[in-house]
Amino acid sequence: MKCEASAASHDSDEASFLATLQLGSTPHVRYLDSNGKPLDYAGFAQQLHARRSYSITRDRQAGAAVLRLRPPGAHAGEPGRFAFGRGDAFPPFELRSLRGATQRLSDFHGRYTLVSFFFAECGPCIAEVPTLNAFAREHGEMNVVSITFEDAVLARGFVDDHGLSWNVLYDGVALTDTLGVGTYPTLMLIDPSGRVAGAAVGMSLSDDSVKRLADLDGWVAQWQHAMSTKP
Repeated sequence: MKCEASAASHDSDEASFLATLQLGSTPHVRYLDSNGKPLDYAGFAQQLHARRSYSITRDRQAGAAVLRLRPPGAHAGEPGRFAFGRGDAFPPFELRSLRGATQRLSDFHGRYTLVSFFFAECGPCIAEVPTLNAFAREHGEMNVVSITFEDAVLARGFVDDHGLSWNVLYDGVALTDTLGVGTYPTLMLIDPSGRVAGAAVGMSLSDDSVKRLADLDGWVAQWQHAMSTKP
């Protein structure tokens, strides 16, 4: 009887907590520890009570969210280690685009999507722009998108100064924190169903422009092949 009462209490606590997230009547929520490992609500709540904070990335329209505990003492913009690998569901998000619309993960379903994470003063991010533009021109069958934790002004300045032709989403700190993106540039490939197909954290491309594009083409093809053969 005590076990049943305890379970009922946890369910009630979770329902109250979920109501604060504004995800509708049937929310789908994943809880992660600071290393990106799955937790149940009880484990998540226990660590919250120990004065831990968390990042949250969500899509209110889909009623979905991923909550990840931050490392002890960390604040927004101080992500833990990168924690999403091949086969993991990419976290839901709703981010504004410099093109004007709010974009969600579901907007990219049906095709492979290459995501580049950047920030305005990142030297290697600037250096990769010609390669990213060339890749986008050659791969019209794919979605291509860049995401920054910075605001619209800085994101627009980066595009104007360096000629990035990709779709750019901004104010993405909740997403980058939840993923654990703390090294730039980072590339991720998302498969047509919304799962991670591959990643290059702190990617390093050749100085030769032709070799740079070949490297990127090779990575993407390798990730796609690995995903297609995944059991």
